[in-house]
Amino acid sequence: MAVIVRELHPVRGREYRLVHGVVIGRAVECDVAVDDPLVSRRHARVLVSDLGAALEDLDSSNGVYVNGVRRQGVTPVHPGDVIQLGGTWLRIEEIS
Repeated sequence: MAVIVRELHPVRGREYRLVHGVVIGRAVECDVAVDDPLVSRRHARVLVSDLGAALEDLDSSNGVYVNGVRRQGVTPVHPGDVIQLGGTWLRIEEIS
C-alpha cells in the first residue's frame, strides 16, 4: 500500500508516493526532505497498512495539522485531507 500526496504550498503540484514508515522532515536523511525552516529535522512519519494510512507527529516543534486541526500522536488520514507541516501543505490524493 502507498499514499499519494500532492504539495499545495510552497511548490504547488509536486507529488510524492509514500509507503510505510516514510519520515518527512528538514534533514537530508529523511525519506521526504523539505526545505522549510518551520519543519523539524524529523517532523512526521507516514504509516501505511492494509487498514489504511495515518500520520504520526514525531514530537515536532510546530506540530502536525490535519484539516486545520493540530494533532498529536497517530492520526488516521483519508483522501482529500490536507496536512500542514510548518509552512508546507500536502493533500492526500489517493491511498492504494
